[in-house]
Amino acid sequence: MISFEGRGRRLTGVAVAALATTALLGGCAAGAPQAEGDDTTLNAIFLPAAWGTVVKEQLAPQYEAETGVKVNVELIARDAIHEKMATLFAGQDSSYDIFNLDYNWIPEFGQGGHLVPLDDVVEDPSDFLPLSLEVATWGDQLLGIPQTVHPAVLWYNSALYNDPETQAAYQEKTGDALTVPATMDEWFEQVKFFDGREFNGQTLSGWAAQAAKGFGNVHTWLSFAFSYDCQPFDADFTESTLSSPECIEATQRWADMMQYMPAGANELTYDNVTAAAQQGTIATAIQWSWGQFATDDPATSQTVGQWEIAPMPAGPGGTSAGHLAAWVISVSKYSTKVDEAKKFAAWLETKENDVFQAKNGAGDPVRISSYEADELLSETLPDTDVPRFRRLATTLEAMQSAQPRPRFAGEEIWETTLSTELSAISLGERSVEEGLKRADEAQNRNLSD
Repeated sequence: MISFEGRGRRLTGVAVAALATTALLGGCAAGAPQAEGDDTTLNAIFLPAAWGTVVKEQLAPQYEAETGVKVNVELIARDAIHEKMATLFAGQDSSYDIFNLDYNWIPEFGQGGHLVPLDDVVEDPSDFLPLSLEVATWGDQLLGIPQTVHPAVLWYNSALYNDPETQAAYQEKTGDALTVPATMDEWFEQVKFFDGREFNGQTLSGWAAQAAKGFGNVHTWLSFAFSYDCQPFDADFTESTLSSPECIEATQRWADMMQYMPAGANELTYDNVTAAAQQGTIATAIQWSWGQFATDDPATSQTVGQWEIAPMPAGPGGTSAGHLAAWVISVSKYSTKVDEAKKFAAWLETKENDVFQAKNGAGDPVRISSYEADELLSETLPDTDVPRFRRLATTLEAMQSAQPRPRFAGEEIWETTLSTELSAISLGERSVEEGLKRADEAQNRNLSD
């Protein structure tokens, strides 16, 4: 088993921007599910990803059958969850008890005092991936129970990499053997080689990743930034440091590689990247680890069993660090059923249910023990000997070096600010240096407000 040690990151923050006080979603309280006069009914909001649908369709009904406590689960999009929470919390509204949070909201809502500490209900916390607990913690209190992790990793089409004709052509062109890239420079050379080549009747793009303006381009850029030892802020989040040599070098490599993405690269979302992998039109990708399950679905994929994952290629300093994605389950301070809500949140992430969610495609596990669960490791793709959960060993390795988004209360605003400049850089509207300088200036204004 891989050993984990405490990472010792300092959990600090800056003043949180005031929560929205207008009803951005058209009257949240009035539209909330009703408890029908039953004190054993909980209302929850989850993301409509696989981990949300599994809770709504399978685990919540099971919990009701076991305990008599009904859990109404509403599925809404990521940004809408954040807006709805801000509105509800501003009004101290008790309509909802449980929320599914992107972990970067923990500092914002934790600093605002809107979330209930959950340290006392977590079963065997030593079994959780340390980083999954760290990003759910604020002010030395666990404010969310980890539900899923999926670090950004390198995807590569093993059928392409194992193809003798492709291997020979790469050797002839570069003088090097075609192997899974360990460094950013090796990967860049391969991306340029693959781009425009034909394989299995498809014209390849060298790579793909989320690049759409909003948060997609930031999330991809962060894996480059971290692997180039770029840190976007100083240690106490008082100054934006995007104009450092490390951040400039990371951003230049990211921008240079953008030209080897599929057409319309600046609009690519997670779903677009997944579809390209399923169709076999890309050679490599930076993508969330858990997404591999979609390329193994014979109903939608032409590349079943072909995609493998590896840690992020290392930057010039030898650092390999993918950007962490993770979701947690939190309880509202304004709930009138806090104890019941805490019990349900903790039950969702028992050892048994962590494995259950992974087995049903609901993200990668948050418990270390799940990565050794025979129920997962013994499963193969239908009619093959290809392990369905072949990604788990690399995911576990990637979780040792993965890094989260900057952990401060204004992170969501920071993403929007940076995304605008990254979009301009990738479109050739601004140089790397100019775009990062503008992002520094805008963020430093936000920090001083």
